[in-house]
Amino acid sequence: MNHNQLPGNQAPYKLDAGEGLRYAFGGHLATVIARHEDLGIPMAGAILTGAKGATFPVHRHARTHEAFIVVEGVVSLILGERTFQLFPGDYVNIPPGTPHGWSYLDYHGKLYGWTFSGNANEIYERIGEPFAAKVYRESTEEPDWGKVDGAVDTEFLRGHSSRSGYAEKLNMLPEGNVPYVLAAGEGERLLAADQLFTFLGDQRHTGGVFMTIMNEGAAGDAIPPHYHEHVTETFFCITGALKMFVDGEYVTLYPGDYLHVPPKAVHSYQIVRNDTRFLGYLSPGFFDSFFRYLGVPYEGYIYPPVPPPFDFSRVLQHLGELDLKLMGKPGAPPAQGRG
Repeated sequence: MNHNQLPGNQAPYKLDAGEGLRYAFGGHLATVIARHEDLGIPMAGAILTGAKGATFPVHRHARTHEAFIVVEGVVSLILGERTFQLFPGDYVNIPPGTPHGWSYLDYHGKLYGWTFSGNANEIYERIGEPFAAKVYRESTEEPDWGKVDGAVDTEFLRGHSSRSGYAEKLNMLPEGNVPYVLAAGEGERLLAADQLFTFLGDQRHTGGVFMTIMNEGAAGDAIPPHYHEHVTETFFCITGALKMFVDGEYVTLYPGDYLHVPPKAVHSYQIVRNDTRFLGYLSPGFFDSFFRYLGVPYEGYIYPPVPPPFDFSRVLQHLGELDLKLMGKPGAPPAQGRG
């Protein structure tokens, strides 16, 4: 498995925090952590940071579906005709054709963003320059946005206006493939023993292209090794630590670390530090049914101190309809060395 290097072909790989292809433009820094050629599907990811006041102008994509979560700092977002003030944990869904742009309101703004179905992610290489440092420049220089042409699925909307004041964020998922901002901690929550899964978006909100899910829990046992025939999985650690088994190799993810698991790669994970949270973008989005079979609806916002028993029976009952091939026994002790 590749470490700290984009493979250029569909393969498992891990990037430590700050690693990837870095591009600087003005007071912005984009760290590309996944490209179409690395994943084998039209899907790409980047970590976006910027100096206080750095602004990405309002724009839209004709084909690209974009989504991101705020990891650190405070960000002002224009989405359609509304403006939102974003804090860590807030999630944004941006279907094609939706005007959007953002500004960093402090010096620690960090977005974890993904694009699907189009090539809008190529904008960072087009407008930026390769950058060795892992932090942005404190620059007030305006990027040359004119470097973007019709070859990149991005159209800047000069003179776009939005309503005054900050709009209210959602505390539950909407219906359909629409733009929305979901407040931190909100979404569809499901409990499976000592792990809490929260849908930030499912196939209903992406036309089936992808789904986004937050997973959090205390240190515990490993899940059984398995693989998928079609589903691409990504793992991004936000807090705590996560031990991953991928194609015969063990790696540990700490905050800011990223892991790509392509189809047919045998993998497993184990939360090894209390209060661990990690985010997954999965494509296609039809795998959301697995989590609904695994967990039960949950009204709380944190996993319970005394969890209910682990129950894999509903998953096993529906295994034939899921893109899931088990390589171990559910509920069994973790394999030797999984720690």
